[in-house]
Amino acid sequence: MSQYFYGMVDAEEMSTFEYLPTMVELLEKCKRDYADWPAISDKVTTYTFKELYDNVARRRDFIYAKGLKPGAKIAVMARNDLDAMELLLAIATAGYTYIMLPNALGAEALMGISRKFDLEGMFVADEFKTLTDNLPIPVWSTKATGEKEAPAAEVTKDTVAAIYFTGGTTGAPKGAVLTHGAMMRGAFNGIFHPGKVMHKKYICMLPLSHIFGSIRSFLGPLYAGSTVYTCTDMKAAVGDIPVVRPNVLVLVPGLVEIIFNIAKLKGKEFLGDLEIMIVGAAPVAPRLMKVAEEMGICLCAGYGLTEGANLSFANCDTVSNPYSMGKAYPEQEYKVVNGELWLKGDNLMLEYYKDPEQTAAVFEDGWFKTGDLVEFDENDYIYITGRIKNLIILPNGENVSPEEIEDLFYKEELVKDCLVSEMDKNGVSVIGIEILPYMPALAGVSPEDIEKKMQEITDKINKELPSYKRVLKVVVRTEDFPRTGAMKIARKIK
Repeated sequence: MSQYFYGMVDAEEMSTFEYLPTMVELLEKCKRDYADWPAISDKVTTYTFKELYDNVARRRDFIYAKGLKPGAKIAVMARNDLDAMELLLAIATAGYTYIMLPNALGAEALMGISRKFDLEGMFVADEFKTLTDNLPIPVWSTKATGEKEAPAAEVTKDTVAAIYFTGGTTGAPKGAVLTHGAMMRGAFNGIFHPGKVMHKKYICMLPLSHIFGSIRSFLGPLYAGSTVYTCTDMKAAVGDIPVVRPNVLVLVPGLVEIIFNIAKLKGKEFLGDLEIMIVGAAPVAPRLMKVAEEMGICLCAGYGLTEGANLSFANCDTVSNPYSMGKAYPEQEYKVVNGELWLKGDNLMLEYYKDPEQTAAVFEDGWFKTGDLVEFDENDYIYITGRIKNLIILPNGENVSPEEIEDLFYKEELVKDCLVSEMDKNGVSVIGIEILPYMPALAGVSPEDIEKKMQEITDKINKELPSYKRVLKVVVRTEDFPRTGAMKIARKIK
């Protein structure tokens, strides 16, 4: 299986790469191997890897001056700008633990987080400063930097580097505690993509507060000597594509849809030099894969969890295997227990912060129980069939995976998004579905006829399902679903 990934990279170039267990070693590699190469750009100023290295060292000088104990937790609230990127690297390489905060948090949520996660300081961009007025911890500007270049701390593979919020699609967010080793395994996995040449150009569109954004569009690209463009406005960044001309974009399906819709209007030249889309965090509709193929874009899907530093499986053969999440990354073990995927490897979190009960629930003999129901084919491609927590238990005792049914609807061109759940119909509990139609294909069609078409699709799919899995209630949505921070549909909490 390792050859699946190693075969994507030129063998001679791959010989210059090895797994580096700490972010300190990552920065040393960047300085040694890529010193004069462009590392980070905001479209106005481009910083080389040597300049990035020095800037991070001055950030450490400022942090050290605060006299915090090793491992202290420091939050960052900013957009994906140069400051946020430098602080992420500086906090971790200074021997502290960083927490990148979602920009949507309010003052009350920040207060709760500062207490729950024992924050000892927070870097805050000017636009969010008013939200931090009453925090019981020191607050510093994200522009703050020291006068000298301070050395990195002595950290090891097992030193805690970060805490990332995770909650899946249900439940209160938890804090996944990730070591340098885990983060760097994710970053190492992030160097693999089709095309042999590893050095590419990215726009870091997904927030650094999400593990997918941090690993796959920031740390992984730096590992490979790629150039990363900052992104302070995700919508505006879509318009930057023909200007910046990135080779790779790391996206959620909703952004892919927006980009392709614009490209259809303006022509393929809107995509500039775009070669690869790495897409995750939510199901990728087959119609998007079809459009990608028509436009000459390699669309790669994948599977990962915050608890596993994001990257566990990846599929760069979505044309031939559109419904698989791919093959396992190198140096990771997996097994299936009663249909559930279990993982083991140095990419896994240590624990959920201050939550021993939840931690004990997901670990068994060193294996992490993902909660995902899976199947593998004869070529070791993984297929996600559902979530244990989402199973619908019918009155007759049958268990139904909503994701299994949703996957059938996602194959339909007229379905943009959908959500299967248990619903009430005339006082009886039945399997129902909410459907958000793909409106570009239904222009001019009346609401009544759209409902008829959704019912026709449901009737067709029901013929493929055993009687106990059939969808007996259809609700057509006119507005988008509520979303999680990772842009997944927020499932109703039971």
